[in-house]
Amino acid sequence: METAGRAARIDFKKFFGDFCGVLRSKRGDIPAILVFGVLLALDLRAVLRSARLLMPLHFLNSVVFLNGVLMVGYYAMLVGIYLTRSVAGVTTRLFLAKAIAFIATFLPFAVPMLSDSEPAGEINLIVSSLLLFFAMIFTVVALGSLGRNFSLIPQSRKLVTRGPYRLVRHPVYVGEILGALGLTVWAASIAKTLVFLLLVGLEVYRALQEETLLREVFPEYEEYAARTKRFIPGII
Repeated sequence: METAGRAARIDFKKFFGDFCGVLRSKRGDIPAILVFGVLLALDLRAVLRSARLLMPLHFLNSVVFLNGVLMVGYYAMLVGIYLTRSVAGVTTRLFLAKAIAFIATFLPFAVPMLSDSEPAGEINLIVSSLLLFFAMIFTVVALGSLGRNFSLIPQSRKLVTRGPYRLVRHPVYVGEILGALGLTVWAASIAKTLVFLLLVGLEVYRALQEETLLREVFPEYEEYAARTKRFIPGII
């Protein structure tokens, strides 16, 4: 019994040393880990609060709750990816490409903060909630397919063509655009519409920069791009 007890003890010194080693190797990713960790905590708190509104069961409340659960899963995946992903083979040197990638990632958060032209009707709320729901499902599935190859800025690790990447070349960006559209529809205004259009332009630029990098690194990307549309299957 004494031997088993000793074996079960945790070597905190080794654990702390390993943890510091991970932090040193991930020092470039720490800002992203902290940001996504905070968003994860905030969304988790919001989900726990919204769980109390599920009874009596209502369609809109249920969709909002599921959207929150998907958001929690999304940010948890991002934290896990940034903690475990490998070093990028090639990273873009363009400061503009890096800056736009960060702006496009967090710009949707500005949409709910803009003043509304008028309160949203029930149809707006239903359409908005459904758009957000399908956008989150698509984004989470795409992120799962991308796995540890994900990055906010244009980088190369591995060419992924499975899952949603068989349908479009940039499913994560498609999900972000659909999600922003859902936030805009929730209570539309001129300001929100302009921000949404700006986001679309930024995502297009972001996709083009990413493709330029991938073409330089992966010779097979040209064939993949020839058979797979950027954003809408069979159209664009």
